[in-house]
Amino acid sequence: MSGSKHCHEVLDRAFEYLDGEMPDLDCEQLRAHLEECASCLAQLAEDEKLKRVIRDGCPCEEAPQTLRARILVSITQVTTTAG
Repeated sequence: MSGSKHCHEVLDRAFEYLDGEMPDLDCEQLRAHLEECASCLAQLAEDEKLKRVIRDGCPCEEAPQTLRARILVSITQVTTTAG
């Protein structure tokens, strides 16, 4: 993965990667891109900081399981239609 098209793909999937929800093969490809792209690596670090700030700011709040399930279905539908 190199070039702006791939950078866009990497950054679109950053939270999927950070949340550990990305398939192994995609993780390997993403990591390979990050080894060559300082810009994406820096943005991923910023996204990771953002996740940490949000998590630390809301430690006792957890989304209901039904909401989490609806969000995952929506993400899957958007990903399927966009891909």
